[in-house]
Formats: sequence, structure tokens, C-alpha cells
Amino acid sequence: NWLIERTHPLPITRIPTLFAKYTYESVVEEARQRLIRADPDAQYNLRADTIYSTTTRYPFWRWKLFITRAYCWLSNVIYTLCLVVPFGSSFSFRALLALKPFRSNYELKREDLKLHEDPYSETQTFISRLVALWEHVGQSRRNFERVPDRGFLGKNIQRIFNRFWNYVVKGFFGTVSICVFYPVSCVLISTISFILGVLSPIWMPIVTLIFHILQILVYDANSAGEYGRKLFCVINILVTDFLLCGIVQPILVLIALIATPITSVLLVIYALLHRYSRGMYDRIMYHLIIKHRARVPAHDGFLARRIAGPGLAAEYFYQVASPEVLAALESLIEQNELKVYRSYIEQILNKPLEDYRMFFDEAFKPFSVKVQSMHGTVYGRMNDVVDGHIKNLRSTIEKRSDLLRLHRSSHHDRIRLTESDLTAVLIEGTQLVEKWYPQRIFSYLNKNELEKFWNDYDLEPNDWLSLASKLLQELFCRDFLTPLEQTDVFYSLKVDHSTVSKYAHMIHSASLHDDLDVATSIYLPETTYTIQQPTFNETILNPNETILDISTDYFGNYHAKTHGRIYRFFNHQAKYLKDAENLSKFVDYTSITCHFSIPIPLSHIAFVNVIIYNRDNNNSTTTISLKNISLQDILSLIEYHKKIYNAPMLPLNHNIA
Repeated sequence: NWLIERTHPLPITRIPTLFAKYTYESVVEEARQRLIRADPDAQYNLRADTIYSTTTRYPFWRWKLFITRAYCWLSNVIYTLCLVVPFGSSFSFRALLALKPFRSNYELKREDLKLHEDPYSETQTFISRLVALWEHVGQSRRNFERVPDRGFLGKNIQRIFNRFWNYVVKGFFGTVSICVFYPVSCVLISTISFILGVLSPIWMPIVTLIFHILQILVYDANSAGEYGRKLFCVINILVTDFLLCGIVQPILVLIALIATPITSVLLVIYALLHRYSRGMYDRIMYHLIIKHRARVPAHDGFLARRIAGPGLAAEYFYQVASPEVLAALESLIEQNELKVYRSYIEQILNKPLEDYRMFFDEAFKPFSVKVQSMHGTVYGRMNDVVDGHIKNLRSTIEKRSDLLRLHRSSHHDRIRLTESDLTAVLIEGTQLVEKWYPQRIFSYLNKNELEKFWNDYDLEPNDWLSLASKLLQELFCRDFLTPLEQTDVFYSLKVDHSTVSKYAHMIHSASLHDDLDVATSIYLPETTYTIQQPTFNETILNPNETILDISTDYFGNYHAKTHGRIYRFFNHQAKYLKDAENLSKFVDYTSITCHFSIPIPLSHIAFVNVIIYNRDNNNSTTTISLKNISLQDILSLIEYHKKIYNAPMLPLNHNIA
């Protein structure tokens, strides 16, 4: 049966099957043309099979599968052996008796949605083979006679060989082989095929039963569940379920029922004896010796060794196995898939509401009418139904997410892996991400959402290794990708006990020591080094950074405040501090107390002379700034300089302009 189905847009619908070689009524033809014009972008599929399915939900599902498989195989065998081979194949009765080639297969044409004969399935008959053979012989002879006589031996001699090859070898022997072997082959193959097809109701159930038995004994391809037992199903049931779980396990349970309480009592007695004996020993040692004689040692010795404090870190890490990390990564991937799936399904559920709202707004917006979700209205009922579906969807996904969610603890940020395990996890995690993200997550995203996904992770598209690294950091902590060193895992305490041979060697080498003298506690904590960029204070080389307080009125009168003896006693200052204060009195030109005039431009000669003088005479009282300086400031500085020093401030051979 040829079936035509429209696969896009969904849902899949079946349309009537029409053949191009038949003539139908005008009503049927017009209906088919309307179907084509209604949706030019629709996609159609042609198939000639029927699909049957069974479920493993109910008991005796294998017997139902056996009956279904026997029926399907029997139908296929009868169709193939009784119809296709005897009447539609190259060695069929039709190929033996028909005069012209025939086509046994059909194809669907998109133009008229009818079934046309497939030119690739053309089958040659007995007569057409003979005709094609002698047409080929005649064409070969015509081609030979058409070519000019430019051959190796000449055309008169070549014609003899050409006629012999075409008429005798190809024509005569080809005709004999076709006339002798082809009819016999057609009769035998078609007859045997038809007989096997007629007898198939007898032998096909036996073959199906043998196939099911082999599946149960060797390889069960129809096992229930994705991770069901497939190899040697019966042996697994007999050994695992019956022998181990049914016989051995109850015996072990009975033994454990008797042995476990006895063992528990013995362990409790041992723990109590060990606890009280050890506590009594510690209490006696503490009160008799340590309390009265012990002191804090300055270094490690024979009886006491420092185990904590400066130099010994208390940073520990927890190492997990690689399969556990990969399982957690798969759980995170599935959680992300559930989030994307929920968003995708919610968009589908809300689409009817959006379409209804858009239609209502376009129709009634000119009348200032808005759609409202009221109880009893069409929109209200639609909204209630959609809300119910979304609520069920979210509750179902939330239940699954609760099962997949990892419960973080205070030790979650201290999980690490060794370098080899981390490398293996990154490789396997990259393969997992590359396998599942395009199939399970990206299929729900459009182009913009996919671009936003990579931008949120700050990654290039298809950078699976970096994506796996980001997911692992999100799953555990930011420093999870830092490999765990051997010294980061535990304290390695090793005591080299002296045996008889070692004691003799110790005496011989004159290297006498106790056991604890060679015990070492090794631990290298993780250290974070912060290296700052080197900086340099450029003002050190600037001679004009420290400037003289030339804003003082050097020609004014000075007034000294007088204070009482009590004030001078409590505010007494040494003389050297007064001199230092006078020498280091500087001016900040950004302060509001500076009364300089607006700076005027100076020539380069003045700048150079001031810089040279400040460099040669390193005296803070004569240092002047070149940033904010006016001509009046320079003249005031020169006049003040003349009162203190007889030498000029600037060289005599330069002038200030």
C-alpha cells in the first residue's frame, strides 16, 4: 500500500493516494489542486510500509512481540516471495512473457502529488533484452562503417574481425545464453519463490520462535529499558537473580543476622576499653608529669613535635574520583536542558494566548477595547487551561531538578583533582558537552538565543573545552581547575623504625638517632603571590618639586605673639626643630592661601638657569618651582636672595626676558 503523508507543517496527516496513469473525476482533481495551492511550502513523504509497536508495560509482552513480529515477517515474506519476485523482479514471469520493459516502483511528484512510475526501477524483459542486444550489434556495425579507413590493418581486414565479434560472439552467443539460461532462471526462481511464499505460514513462525530463543539465550536486542541486560539474559537471571539473590543472599542475611550483633558488641566493648584506658593513661601522664614538669619547647624534640602554627598550613582539600565529577557534570547538563525545555514549552503553550491577544488588539483597538482575563470568558478559560498546563510542567520539571540538584556544603569549594584526573575529566567533559549540547539544548534555541548563550559565557561558538571548564567551575568552585599537588592532599608522616640490620648499620656508621628523629611532617600550602607593577616616583629627580614659600611678604613687619609661661612650658619646642621647620616650609600652589598672580610665559633661558642653579646649590630655601611662577615672584626671590647671599642667583651672562 502506497501512503502519502504531509509531514510539514505538523501534525502529520495522510492524504488520498492518486496514480498518474489513471484518470480521476474532476472533483478529485480540483481537491488535489486546492491542496497544493493552499500551502506551497508543505512537505510530503511517500512510504509503502506500516509500523507496528508494542510496549513492555504489561506482562507477557514478549509473547505479544513474538506474535507481532511473526505477523510482520510473514506479511513481508508473502509480499516479497509471492508478488515481487514472481511478478516484479528481473527474473519474474512478467519479465519472461512481457514484450516491453516495465517499471515496478513509483515516485511522488511535487507538482501534482501523484505517483509516477520511477524510471530508475525499469526492468528489462526477455524480448527487450534480445532487442537491446541486436540493436547494440547493429549500432556497433554502423559506428564501424562510419569511421574512415585509418586503422592499423585496413578496413577490409578489420571488417572480418568486426563482423565475427558482433554477429558471432556478441550476437549469436549472447542470444543463445539469453534464450537458454534466462527463461530457465526466471521459471526456477519465480517458482521456488512462489512455493516458499505459499509455505511461509508454516516455516516463518518457527524461524521467529528460533530468533526469540536465540535472543533470550545469547543477545537480547529487545530488552526493556535502555540499560537492560542484553548478553546471556537467561544466565543472568539464573545466576544473578535466582542463585545469588534468591539463595546466597538469604543465607548471608541469616549469617549476618547472628554475626552482626556479636561483632557490634565486641566492637563496642573494644571501643569502651580503648577509650577509658587511653583516657586514664592520658590523665595519669598529664597530672603526674606534664602538669608539673612540662614546658613549651623551643624546637622539635624526641617527645614533642609542633603540628600547627606559623609555617604549617591548615588548608586541606578533598579529592574526588573522576566518574563522580562526570556524573555531576551530566546532572548539570540535564538541569540546563530542563531549563531550556521549560522555556521552549512555555512559549508553545502561551502562543495561542498571544495570537488571541494580537487578533483582539488588531480588531478592537480602534474602539479602545482591551482584552481582559475574566472568569467565564473565552480568554479567561484559555488562560486557565494554559496556566494549568504550565503549572503541571513546572512541577514535573521541578521534581526532576530536585533529584538532579547537588546540595552544596561548606566543603564544596575545597574539592580538587590531581593533574591526571583533571585532564581526563576535561577530555571526557568536553566530549559530553560536545555530544549533548547541540542535540539536547541548542535544538530548542534560535539563532539569537544561541548567540546570546555564547556571549553570556564569554566564549567563541563551538568552544566546547572552554564551555566544559566553565560548567565545572560553576558546578564546584572557581579554583576547581587548579590541579591538586601531592603535598596538598595530606600530611606525609613516615617513621623509619630501626631493625637489627639498621641498628648494626647505625652503629657501624656512627650515625645514632631515634625513630622520631627521621619523622618528617611535609606540607606545602597553596600560596597566592601578588606581584605589583614596579613604580617610580619621578618627583625625586625634579629639583623644582619643593619650592620656597615666596608668597611671604619679605619686606613687611613681623609680629611675634606673646604667651604666658604655662603655654610656653607645655608647647616648648627644641631649637633644632625650629630650624628644621623653617628650612622645610614649602608652599602648595593649589592651596587657597597662595596669592601669586596669574603665571606669565617665561623664556627657556630662565627655566634652564633656574634648573641649573637649583641643581648646583641643593638648598631647599632657594628652590623654586617652574610650574606656577610669575615675574614678580622671581624678582621677589632675587631681592630676598641678595639680603642673604652676596652671589647672584642667576648667572651674569644670562638675562631674564
